[in-house]
Amino acid sequence: MAGARAARRRVAAGNRVGRIEGSHRLRTPSVILAASLAAAVASHSPAATVYFRVAEPSPFGGHRDSYVLPLSNPDDIAAARHIIAQGPLNVADRIVVARIAPGADGINRNLNSPFQTWDWHVTDFLGFAELTAEIYDGWPTFVESDVAGWMANTGGIVGFWSYTVVSELAVPEPASMALFVMGGLTVCACRACATASQKQRGRRRGTRRDAVAIP
Repeated sequence: MAGARAARRRVAAGNRVGRIEGSHRLRTPSVILAASLAAAVASHSPAATVYFRVAEPSPFGGHRDSYVLPLSNPDDIAAARHIIAQGPLNVADRIVVARIAPGADGINRNLNSPFQTWDWHVTDFLGFAELTAEIYDGWPTFVESDVAGWMANTGGIVGFWSYTVVSELAVPEPASMALFVMGGLTVCACRACATASQKQRGRRRGTRRDAVAIP
């Protein structure tokens, strides 16, 4: 009789251990998800980068579009801020010359219409110029209409004559949205961890009651 009771207790203890191990397996993906999201936010928002809106200053504005220019070199950032402070029309070297690549990066978009993202983005800032070759002149919507054609004709260079930096973006809107979404997913992951932990504790209590009831 004593041997049978000991066997029942060992079975109950084994079930309890199995439930605890299962709860650890359930929590692990959530922890990994939260860590991955945190890493994605950090890599997506480098602290040294400052973003500017490039558009047509008044009295221009016929195309009513814009694109986002990321700058990380302190001299380039200072030059962009100088253009904004002086007024674009009062600075000779104001045309943004940059290299672009196909594909959306989640940041470059038409800030005149925030839900319109561009299927291209700036990869390298080449400088401010007073004039560029005519082949580099255009506007963001025109590039968007045939990104492959623009890349083939210009080698991926933009230098729109009537466009310049018009404002500095403290935090680019797409990045803010990404942070919001990632933060929400992280909260969901944490709640999933808490729910799993509560269920695990409930199973423990139930198992203990069962073990005590064994005659």
